[in-house]
Amino acid sequence: MTRVRRGTYLWLLMLGAAIGIIVLAGALGTAPISGPVAIGLMAIYLFLVFATLAQLNLSSMRVAMPRFSAAARMTPAARRAAQRARAQSNIVADHTLTDIGLIVNERQRNGQWARHLAQVVSLDDDAVQPFGTFYALPEQGNRLALIQFDIYDHAGQRRFRRQVEQWVRDGENLVVCDRQLPLEDVAGIDRSGVWELRISVDGALAALHSFSVTPSTAERRRQFSGEGEAPMAHLAVPEEEGPLSLEDLLREQRQRGHCDLLCHCLVWSEASLRQGCIVLCKAFICSQQI
Repeated sequence: MTRVRRGTYLWLLMLGAAIGIIVLAGALGTAPISGPVAIGLMAIYLFLVFATLAQLNLSSMRVAMPRFSAAARMTPAARRAAQRARAQSNIVADHTLTDIGLIVNERQRNGQWARHLAQVVSLDDDAVQPFGTFYALPEQGNRLALIQFDIYDHAGQRRFRRQVEQWVRDGENLVVCDRQLPLEDVAGIDRSGVWELRISVDGALAALHSFSVTPSTAERRRQFSGEGEAPMAHLAVPEEEGPLSLEDLLREQRQRGHCDLLCHCLVWSEASLRQGCIVLCKAFICSQQI
């Protein structure tokens, strides 16, 4: 597109120089050109310049229109990933990111793979495979691009890196990484948290996508039994201590009633004894006074 503009500008410059020489020769009298003819040539030249520049502007607007349509087709995840990439890196890819995510691969009992898209990944899953969709303009297409996938865990440690070569055409290009990250091979004790997928195109950062990784079922059981909670074996009811029957409950209630009655009797006897002592003391004092 730049070469076309340069050629057009050069052609307009040469045509303007030729018309200027002819008009100048007519003004000096060296060429038989009248004033109305010179004015007509100048008007035609100005019209050509205006029409050529307007056509270039219209072609530029046509080229820029697919970019707006691609932005309208962006998924929310792709929009957030592209904004984070632009905020973090000074060099951003020219291609427009329209979609990004992870493919979860699970091996079934029959040996086949079951695939589905997921925003939350569990460590019980077998493997994950990143992908991205890019929109390329006509001047950016029909070339070989180097696309790099990086996955970092919640601690900032890189867990996966893969570079793939992709032939980019004008329009949408779906790029799926040809390798997957087996989750069972991820080393570390505490692996759950918010992970990050980074996609770069020709060395320029294009997307920063965050996704959640939940612990496996075995790890959740281990955390429950080892961190702040009693093991399940300690919470188990002994076999000899089965549930109480209705007769045992009634017997326990009667025994509790007898105990309460005995306590009341003891309290009443103690109060009566105190009252008797007070009466005897008063009688003794009166007899001494007499």
